[in-house]
Amino acid sequence: MKFIHVTLHVKDLEKSLGFYHNVLELPIVRRNPGPNGPVFLGKDGEPLVELIGGNEKPVFSGFSVGFAVESLEKATKKMEDAGYKKLRGPITPNPQNPSLKFSYFPDPDGVEIQLMESK
Repeated sequence: MKFIHVTLHVKDLEKSLGFYHNVLELPIVRRNPGPNGPVFLGKDGEPLVELIGGNEKPVFSGFSVGFAVESLEKATKKMEDAGYKKLRGPITPNPQNPSLKFSYFPDPDGVEIQLMESK
């Protein structure tokens, strides 16, 4: 078995696409025609993010979607400059090993996005 994608049912496809493509810089792998997609983002051969629009009341709880970043400081600034308020972080889960740290932000529908730096 191989993990291939996570599907997010979103309220506004274009707003979510702007977040995942422009802010998180995920490439668009394929986009089906129509106002609600689906749109697949990421890199071929890796797990993708699938966005499906038209969900008037998206409900998300109990999970986050994690992304590795080169610099948590730069990624945090980019998120904040785009208008997304940090939920929590930076967190260093093991103070004896500060090479791993992460922060959480909401996507446009409230899905927790984890940005993780590991050096």
